[in-house]
Amino acid sequence: MSSKKLGRLQLQRELNGWLFVLPMLVFFIAFVVYPILSSIKSSLYGFDYTEYYWAGLDNYRTILQDELFRKSVSNTLLFVVLLVPAVTVLSLFLSVLINTHSNKMQSFLKATFYIPGVTSLVSLAMVWEYIYNNQFGLANYALKTLGMAPVNFLGADWAYFSLTLILLTTSIGSSIVIFTAALNGIPAELYESASLDGAKPVRTFVSITLPMLKPTLLYVVVTSTIGAFQIFAIILLMTGGGPAYKTTTILMLIYREAFINMNFGIANAMGIVLCVIICLIAFLQFKVLKSDVEY
Repeated sequence: MSSKKLGRLQLQRELNGWLFVLPMLVFFIAFVVYPILSSIKSSLYGFDYTEYYWAGLDNYRTILQDELFRKSVSNTLLFVVLLVPAVTVLSLFLSVLINTHSNKMQSFLKATFYIPGVTSLVSLAMVWEYIYNNQFGLANYALKTLGMAPVNFLGADWAYFSLTLILLTTSIGSSIVIFTAALNGIPAELYESASLDGAKPVRTFVSITLPMLKPTLLYVVVTSTIGAFQIFAIILLMTGGGPAYKTTTILMLIYREAFINMNFGIANAMGIVLCVIICLIAFLQFKVLKSDVEY
């Protein structure tokens, strides 16, 4: 075959490949790349309630000097610290327990834990507001029955833990589905060999299960971290960022600046800073958890 024909065949193969990825490529550019570039551009403009003007890096200087923004960053990081380890450890523990049951029971249990994650957040907020109510809430009723004093679950002292519990119930379902799928993919021969060697369950988990789950563990940790940084709806519905901005997150400030103050420059600058923080933390997580992980 001549070199020209080979060249045409190679070009045709490449063209066919580009045609296959073209729809997704257009979608990616239109709904991912363009909005990111537009946000970066918008973050360099200011707004004086009449028109937009070039501000350069002034928006970034403003938010970095803003005490409320720094507080929202610390609040968001606290939610990440509370939520991500809880989601990872609890979902892994429950997945191991679920994996010991039959396939039908596994499906039922996974669906049970997954349902809160796909339920309307407004409905969930209404239910949890009733549970946390100071006067007639179910939680305080249980405390009263035990002879304990009532607790203001959405007050300054308990708000973090109360909201984290809600977020935990809506987050572990997807992680459990992922972990159970990974557990079912571990070759049974490894466990049989460990059993023949007299390995205890804890030793088997540490030496076989955990190393084989490292790619899945990395995925769950990274996605849980990203999700924790994007907490918004539940906090808006339950506390509105209070009391005294104690539960205000970065995303809530972005919402306020963009859709209440109409200051899209400041809002986009906050969004870019949030994106940088998430990328840095995800990079560190990859560095820490990537050992012995095969992709």
